[in-house]
Amino acid sequence: MATTSTGSAAGRKGPATVRTEETPNPAGDHAPGGYVLPFVHARIPAPLVQIGFWGGLAGTVAFGVIDLPLAALVGVGVVVARHRRCR
Repeated sequence: MATTSTGSAAGRKGPATVRTEETPNPAGDHAPGGYVLPFVHARIPAPLVQIGFWGGLAGTVAFGVIDLPLAALVGVGVVVARHRRCR
């Protein structure tokens, strides 16, 4: 565990300054309904993400990765979870 001293010696650095103020974000930075891709930092609109999710779920059923009853159960669960979150 590192300790800091109050004396100033040549060659020693003091403790790092910590910013306590939060910088205000632009109004569109945390807009609801948008998603940001990690590492790329590109914003994707929510409707496009929804189309990708439901298309991917339908694709897994079409290719036989999962059965239709399981896909229906996952779909209903997602709809219920999103409905509860939006309340």
